[in-house]
Amino acid sequence: MRLKNVVFAMAMLAPAAASAQTVEASEPTVVEGLVVDGRQPGPAWWSVSDDDTTIFVLGAPRALPRGMAWDTSTLNARLKGAFAYIKPPAARAGLGDIPALLRVRKSLQAEHPLEQRSPALAARLARAWAAADPCSPNGWRDWKPLGAALFLVAKADKGSKFDDRQPGKAIEALARRNRVPVRAAATYKAAPMMSNLARQHSEAQGLACLEDVLDDVERGADTDRNAARAWADGRVRASLAARQGLDRCGPLLTGASTYVRQATDDEVRALSEALKTPGHAVAVYPIRELLAENGVLDQLRARGYTVRTPAELSP
Repeated sequence: MRLKNVVFAMAMLAPAAASAQTVEASEPTVVEGLVVDGRQPGPAWWSVSDDDTTIFVLGAPRALPRGMAWDTSTLNARLKGAFAYIKPPAARAGLGDIPALLRVRKSLQAEHPLEQRSPALAARLARAWAAADPCSPNGWRDWKPLGAALFLVAKADKGSKFDDRQPGKAIEALARRNRVPVRAAATYKAAPMMSNLARQHSEAQGLACLEDVLDDVERGADTDRNAARAWADGRVRASLAARQGLDRCGPLLTGASTYVRQATDDEVRALSEALKTPGHAVAVYPIRELLAENGVLDQLRARGYTVRTPAELSP
């Protein structure tokens, strides 16, 4: 399991921040005027523009079913002649980060049986874990609630045949095929981020995160499959019904709000910088983050840029 990617997703994809004391997550609030179905073939697009530059922005889901086909014709057309493809912020970890990663892993190991803290939650976790990993049905006992939540999401995705590298991997491959320069909105060092989240979270926050994850897992993978198909068809509101996995855990964890704000600020900054270059570019950001109140599009519109919805873009 790529622990660094899971923790990064948890911290960066949450579209709203919360105080360090709260252990109650709320559903992200989207800007209703931006939740509009697409007119083009395939997924819905938005655009941000000024007098001489247009950036076409695709909102991406958390993951897609393995092997799911979707119409890339609009994406391919918009990549032709683009001066950049801007992808979401990336976290990097190298060989020198291995000691820090091992410390994070150790910090997530259980100190007390979960049954002593929450028998009902322990029973739910045992059932969900056994379903996701029949070969190691008691593996959940090794982890604190936060660690169990992290690993459970990865195991459930794997068991349900979801790929958290998609659609990003396919989009980047198509950008490179079109000889479009690829750049991330920002790059962060993964080890300090993970160390802070693992060290600073409280037991109550970990339990709240685990409960949210269990709620999602118990809803079943069909929820995500239906939402993925809605995304591929350009049905935006239906695509937002996807399970959020660890996305809602970010606001529950002390320090995570800093990373959430930093990611959104960097995404806005990356598009603002790109708008200084005449021509057109393509960007792909997480769809909830894109459409959230005070999210990427909301902030850019407040800065005076023209934001167009999928219904306003030509097929």
